[in-house]
Amino acid sequence: MNRVLKKKSGKVEKRHDGLMRDSTLLGRMVCLLVTMLHLTATSRADSDDDRARQILAQMTLREKIDYLGGVHAMSIRPIPRLGLPEIRMSDGPLGVRQDKPSTRYPAGIALAASWDQALAEELGISMARDCRARGIHILLAPGININRVPNGGRNFEYISGEDPYLASRLVVSFIRGVQGQGVLATAKHFAANNQEFGRMNISAVVDERTLREIYLPAFRAAVEEAHVGGVMDAYNRVNGVYCTENDWLNNQILKGEWRFDGILMSDWGATHSVVPAVIGGLDLEMPSGEFLSYEKLLPALADGSIQESQIDDKVLRILRTIVRMGFLDRDQKDSRIPENDPHSAETARKVAEQGIVLLKNEHQLLPLDRANLKSVAVFGPDAHPGVPTGWGSSFVKPFHAVSMVDGLRQRLGAGVKVDFFAAGVGNFATSKFEHQDQTGEYRDGLKGEYFDNATFSGEPIQTRVDSHIDFDWSNSSPSVGFSTDRFTIRWTGVIRPETSGLHVFRERSDDAMRVFLDGAPLIDDWQDHAPRTAIKTRYLEGGKTYKLQIEFRNRGGGAVAQFAWAPVAVPDAVKDYDAAIVCVGFDEGSEGESFDRTFALPEGQDELVRSVADKNPNTIVVLYSGGNVDTRNWLSRVPALLHAWYPGQEGGSALAEILLGEVNPSGKLPVTFGRRPEDDPAFGSYPSRDGGQTAHYNEGIFVGYRGYDRNSTVPLFPFGYGSSYTRFDYSDLQVRSKTGSDSAEAASRRVLYDVTFKVTNSGDRPGAEVAQLYIHPIDPPIERPPAELKGFAKVHLEPGETKVVVLSLDRSALTYFNPAQRDWEANSGGYEIEVGASSRDIRLRQRIDYQSPVRQQSGASK
Repeated sequence: MNRVLKKKSGKVEKRHDGLMRDSTLLGRMVCLLVTMLHLTATSRADSDDDRARQILAQMTLREKIDYLGGVHAMSIRPIPRLGLPEIRMSDGPLGVRQDKPSTRYPAGIALAASWDQALAEELGISMARDCRARGIHILLAPGININRVPNGGRNFEYISGEDPYLASRLVVSFIRGVQGQGVLATAKHFAANNQEFGRMNISAVVDERTLREIYLPAFRAAVEEAHVGGVMDAYNRVNGVYCTENDWLNNQILKGEWRFDGILMSDWGATHSVVPAVIGGLDLEMPSGEFLSYEKLLPALADGSIQESQIDDKVLRILRTIVRMGFLDRDQKDSRIPENDPHSAETARKVAEQGIVLLKNEHQLLPLDRANLKSVAVFGPDAHPGVPTGWGSSFVKPFHAVSMVDGLRQRLGAGVKVDFFAAGVGNFATSKFEHQDQTGEYRDGLKGEYFDNATFSGEPIQTRVDSHIDFDWSNSSPSVGFSTDRFTIRWTGVIRPETSGLHVFRERSDDAMRVFLDGAPLIDDWQDHAPRTAIKTRYLEGGKTYKLQIEFRNRGGGAVAQFAWAPVAVPDAVKDYDAAIVCVGFDEGSEGESFDRTFALPEGQDELVRSVADKNPNTIVVLYSGGNVDTRNWLSRVPALLHAWYPGQEGGSALAEILLGEVNPSGKLPVTFGRRPEDDPAFGSYPSRDGGQTAHYNEGIFVGYRGYDRNSTVPLFPFGYGSSYTRFDYSDLQVRSKTGSDSAEAASRRVLYDVTFKVTNSGDRPGAEVAQLYIHPIDPPIERPPAELKGFAKVHLEPGETKVVVLSLDRSALTYFNPAQRDWEANSGGYEIEVGASSRDIRLRQRIDYQSPVRQQSGASK
């Protein structure tokens, strides 16, 4: 728990607090109210359970078994005769994902970078409103897996970062926001799904202490504190057992120890068996009942491998949950909420603003001096058009997207020149190509041969000239007479570079594309896949003619064919601009579900940054990705660096506001940024040492900053770091013991200490600081991290303003999981309370001495 007190005119004004404890009478009234609410909730729960059991009693065996498998790919099947509607689901980490547009929110890790619990709840409310506007019952969010390595393809989705405490606090707020609007949240992916390499079968080999202290706490908080209605089992195995069959995870921990009584569903296609899945605790197989089907379960019932009572328990869990959520008593679609909801767009903007992290700002280059700003040059593949995002089930087609160029132009107006350069990027809509016509003359465009088959067989059904390769046939075909599912295209022609130097070639395709330059393979992406990008660089001689051949294949579903080329070198004129902004990183073609990305930036981007920085000393780099990237080739050359993560549809507006000083950056890193891959604590055991069979978590509990601290490795930017346009000072640390307190709050939450300190904005701009509390055990009896995050508060301050922050610590803040006892323990002894602006910027310290009571039995405390 945290409280922020505002100090003003010599008085202390309470701003955010728990139960007031000033009056005994008031305390008794509060206790009575809490008791009444508890009794009401218990009564309601009993009523929901009775209603669910009444429905279950009316179901035939066939109906019960069929109810365990999804239908229509994203639904729980309806049973009209019993009044059970179709319960619709939607992917959701970054917005409500459907065939039609929806609000695209910033990446989950951007929310983690905000360190703002109230904002997490607001995001949950907004996503739930988007669900209600479309009649969606279940949101498949939040994603809460810990970022173990920076390469993880889905790191960007997760609102967890690398720390279980930060993850837990944000997860609880988000789920409360979602479920408070009548939409069921789903915590995923349970558990140890921390890489995309080999995700369908790889076994995470991880000890119990590491699971308990690092990878399970956010799930536990989702269940015990937020009362999440759904949990999704991951694809991978944990210690050799598939998550959908894992009795220890699903039955003993989730349903037993944590008392989860909601729906445990599989990830899509993550079920591998019949009897092991039933016994292992899985309730709902998605997207359909391939294994939990009548045909496969009936024999298992007949031979006694499973019991009908096990089927009943699973069906009852589903029924009880949908009854509890009110799905049987109202229309889930709320026509009062617009699908393109201004409230949602505003929330998306807020998350982007508060999640962007200022990593470097030499000579106070930022914010840009608007009064003297006449021209800005913008470069990079992520600058325009649109706003980049990661790929996968989280991909949302937005109603609109504000790019960096758009955001700057909107705010600066006609009086300031904002120019976008395609150097180092290429533009799908403007890249220049030529071909020879029948007379041998060179004409604009490429010759395209279109085949109505997947093998370039026979004569083309159509031959035409395409001026650019910029096609999206997701819901159509290239021409009348073509199959929408199966065709190939061959484009031929030439390119003529104007100058000698390094050139970038970029293709984006769905399903497959390959490119040949002067007859030699340049890009070979000839495997069917969802939309993704491939990039290569080559040195070309100015004035020389190069033969170009592009081959494209579509074999089902949507079809995307895009290709561009451009020199990496930037024009000399960039030196005359007041500032240059380079937007680099990844996008939906290079970071996403089912594959892990590289630590290095895509080809050509390092060269682009260096080229711009060499010509303009006021170069600002904006990074787009789900985490850390390799900046060694250029970081020392640029004075300013911002990390935007994937900032959602309003990302360009948020970035422009920060660059121009309309918003003071307040994001803090939820992950440690190392200098090189070898610095990461998990480097030696990622991704696998046996070809993808196992991933050994050899670093144990020393993930992220815990490992950096233990190994005495100096990070490039530490966990919790983020700069600002103002300055914050810390003072007056006090730690007050609550042991023996008879207050209702202390008794219920087991508060041990109140940690109080002051934060002052000593600069000349309003801003927000994330004050962080770490605990350092002194001479512990078992190896523990040198410091662990156990409290934080985001404090908004006007220039010169001081606020008092109160962070409360309960017993869990001191505990660790003792593998010998298989229980949580808080040892007696010394602990140092550390308060500061990051894990490596500690401003205040105070020692406490804790006397542990008699150790409680299993299941106690955390």
